[in-house]
Amino acid sequence: MQVPNLPRDFGFGEDHEVLRDSAQRFLAERCPLDEVRRLADDPLGYDPGLWKEIAGLGWTGLMVAEKHGGAGLGALHLALLLEEMGRVLLPSPFLAGALAGAALGAAGDARWLPGLASGDLLATLAFAEPDGSWEPGDVAATAEPGKNGFVLRGAKAYVPAAASANLVVAPFREPDGEMALFAVELPAAEVVVEPETGVDPTRRSGRVVFDGARVGAEARLPGDGAAALAAAFRLGWTALAAEAVGAAESTLLLTRDYAVDRSQFGRQIGSFQAVKHPLVNVMIAVESARTLTYGAAAAIDHAEESSEVSARMAKAAASDAFHFAANRAVQLHGGYGFTIDCDVHHFFKRALWVRATLGDAIHHRRHLADALIDPS
Repeated sequence: MQVPNLPRDFGFGEDHEVLRDSAQRFLAERCPLDEVRRLADDPLGYDPGLWKEIAGLGWTGLMVAEKHGGAGLGALHLALLLEEMGRVLLPSPFLAGALAGAALGAAGDARWLPGLASGDLLATLAFAEPDGSWEPGDVAATAEPGKNGFVLRGAKAYVPAAASANLVVAPFREPDGEMALFAVELPAAEVVVEPETGVDPTRRSGRVVFDGARVGAEARLPGDGAAALAAAFRLGWTALAAEAVGAAESTLLLTRDYAVDRSQFGRQIGSFQAVKHPLVNVMIAVESARTLTYGAAAAIDHAEESSEVSARMAKAAASDAFHFAANRAVQLHGGYGFTIDCDVHHFFKRALWVRATLGDAIHHRRHLADALIDPS
């Protein structure tokens, strides 16, 4: 692994600030926590009307090239946008589409990019096997050559937005042992989508079973499937880190406000050191994670092939920071913090989901240790 040489300001410009400010205003108005609570119990899990508005703003095509109908912007723009989405716990298939788009783009297949950019196509990346592994070497689903195409067998679990997607991108093992990515339009014969019950009802997932599904040769994405999947993972780690940073900061502010309003023994509980010190520690963790996340996004923009270290560092730090913020929030809200009526309850669930998805902090630090520490 190489550590990229980045611009001192990570490449920030006025357009980045405009995107962040406009996204913050829009999402604060359109996705208050009351709406998050409503959508957590909604059968679909997101608001199609809001999705159309998001597509109309150009967010669904943020990183899609202009020639395919997108904005042609970079990973830093995406990170800033996802930070604001995480801030309000936006229930949306946006992240699933971003991961699928990254895989399609890295594979060099532009057929579906215009649909992704317009928001008419809901795509997802089925990266995980039923045993929970998402490492390329553990892909067990198979693609066997068949008449005029391939026969796909196997299952993918924890697929984001599986029930809503009409395109699924997934890795399969070919007879020679090489891994390839396939894009399958849904619904399809011999492909079954089964709903799952996850820890976070605002982030829906499902199990996609390929039971001898026959697809045309064009379903196989061109190029090196392992390399395309790795590129999608680097963006995914960074995207999840950005979302975690925004959500962790909201958790911190909710807890701060509660500490100011809540009184005990005739004093605001925020005046006690046992409350002040954890809040400061959370703030430091969030700011550190934010810096690493922006650095990872800048690395993807300026030195994509050497961005793995930065992306893994960001995912590890942001996962820990968000979980720490949510844990302290529940604790400092007292018994109320453990109930579903408390707002931090929803942030705590998202923290569990973010930490587990595409590897927790321990997982990524093991990879970083192997790559950066000389065993000799």
